[in-house]
Amino acid sequence: MKKIVFILSILVLLAATEKSFACSCMLNTKPLKTQVKEAFDSSGAVFSGEVLEITSKDEFAVNIKIKVAKSWKGNLSKEIIMTTAKDSSMCGYGFQVGQKYLVYAYGKMEGLSTNICSRTTAAGNNPDIKYLDKLKKVKNKKS
Repeated sequence: MKKIVFILSILVLLAATEKSFACSCMLNTKPLKTQVKEAFDSSGAVFSGEVLEITSKDEFAVNIKIKVAKSWKGNLSKEIIMTTAKDSSMCGYGFQVGQKYLVYAYGKMEGLSTNICSRTTAAGNNPDIKYLDKLKKVKNKKS
């Protein structure tokens, strides 16, 4: 009887985990400067801006309309539309209308996206900005 209960318990646990695909991100323990440089290098665009509007794209994603305040990487217009997954369990970043963010986006300019595993975060007093300003100056000197 104990074996049957044990086997049934294992089967129930396996069935439950089959349907859960929660997002998980790797913890980065490198120094902040290194993290910012690596994120900058691997991003298609890095910018700050205010969220103007959030609309549904499809059953899995939302479009985020952002008024760009400053760009460190990428040739961006004054307003852009990018995507993220609908919720954090699918790695979607939880943007809020009227809030300002520092965005590390991936993809091409016409199809930028971001997620919770990027360095995208609230823009206010963000320590990344100091390093991004330095990276942009170095990049401009090389051009």
